Amino acid sequence: MKKGIAVALVLVLAAGGAGGYYYWKQKNDAGASGERISSSSEDAVYVDSVSVLAGLGSGNGLIQRYAGMIEPQQTWEVKLENDRSVKECFVKEGDEVKDGQKLFTYDTTEDEDNLAKSEIELERCENEIETSKAQKEQLEKEKTKASADEQLDYTTRILTAENNIKQNEYEYKAKELEIKQLKEKIADAAVYSEMDGVVKSINDPNDNNGNGYGYMSDSSDSAYITILQVGDFRVKGTVNEQNKDQIYDGMEMLVHSRVDETVMWHGIITEIKLDKGENNSESSAYSFYGSDSSGSSTNYPFYVELDSSDGLILGQHVYLEPDQGQGEKKEGIWLYDYYFIQEENGDSYVWAASSSNTLEKRSVKLGEYDEDMATYQVLEGLDAEDYIIVPSDDLVEGLPVIYNDYNSVPDDFNFDDMDMDDFDVSGVEFDDGDFDISGVDYDEDDMDFDIGDYDEDDIGDEDYYDADAEDDEDFDEELEGLNEDGVSGMMSMLNGR
Repeated sequence: MKKGIAVALVLVLAAGGAGGYYYWKQKNDAGASGERISSSSEDAVYVDSVSVLAGLGSGNGLIQRYAGMIEPQQTWEVKLENDRSVKECFVKEGDEVKDGQKLFTYDTTEDEDNLAKSEIELERCENEIETSKAQKEQLEKEKTKASADEQLDYTTRILTAENNIKQNEYEYKAKELEIKQLKEKIADAAVYSEMDGVVKSINDPNDNNGNGYGYMSDSSDSAYITILQVGDFRVKGTVNEQNKDQIYDGMEMLVHSRVDETVMWHGIITEIKLDKGENNSESSAYSFYGSDSSGSSTNYPFYVELDSSDGLILGQHVYLEPDQGQGEKKEGIWLYDYYFIQEENGDSYVWAASSSNTLEKRSVKLGEYDEDMATYQVLEGLDAEDYIIVPSDDLVEGLPVIYNDYNSVPDDFNFDDMDMDDFDVSGVEFDDGDFDISGVDYDEDDMDFDIGDYDEDDIGDEDYYDADAEDDEDFDEELEGLNEDGVSGMMSMLNGR
């Protein structure tokens, strides 16, 4: 491997060293004060924080979560009538409108011209009808005096007059209807809002005169004006193919602010659109210990009607989760019933981490039982600072423990205090699946790492590849002057974990 590997190694060592240093510092600080220390034994079992387990609804993954966004209860799309253009628009995007407020007027110039023509045609039809009726009457009088040879000719002329009368009467009625419709179009040239709302958009792609009134209707489905209803909001959530069966119409839901977990709203699912699926490579659901990694799947929208939307804003992103009672704040510690061993004599126990960082069977006193949530209130024996594990047949007292939440670096950790000479990362397998260095801020002028011997057989081309690297001699030059002390320090520390 060549020069690209040198940079990759430095970045990986920086990322691994940062996390490892925090663990080492945590371990040494804890050891000095008698606090909790995670074991590095292969027999160690993982224990979870009681404070986390008891904090249901706070995003710890014990209850399925879904992504959501606040939207109006209703959206009204105003589409133009075919072959009509806008004469004048009285609103603009962002305006608040009231129910019954004038939005725009149609251009009625062509309709008024057609009305005038139709009224002339109507008068013509009326005159022709009168003329044909007079002709028929005259022919009928003359027929009575005509000879036998002339009777057939009069009969034919009379029938022609009757046909003209009927044809003109039909045209007259058609013109009457046309005139009525034209008058209604002219009278209804103004379009009014049907709700209180906010103008979201005005589609005006063919503005030819610069005043915003050039939009012409066509056969497309696009709306001329879109108005969002104001007032109460609803939440649009998304469920994927794997978990769509976990929700149903009428299900009670809690809506959580993404900024402040203590702020929540209550609502009910009113609609699930399983016929509106969209393919998406990202899942919208949040499941135990992180997001649902189901990969590419079909997402379906569902809607939650809220009891109250106070404090919410349009377009706000939120989390949704089924309301199983976790929104109600209860006094004390409440844990799921499967954490407890209940014996026939009435005694109850949990498997907990002891002060010596080993597993112990601890007696607890239980209080009230919540059947809806399947949780017990713990009266004695456990504190929020304790750590427990789900009981199983292979658990025995004395097993070493690993504390689940001692593995991450807190936001306030100061990397400026790192002493690279304390690190030993020998034995670390450099595989890109083991390290995520996307968040490392790398400045080679400020970083000083000592890297020892390099063995090309230990690193595969698929892990770190540099198309610009030339040969092994170039790589050796990159490592020139580096010594083995710094790396051995980091490797010893990580192996000790």
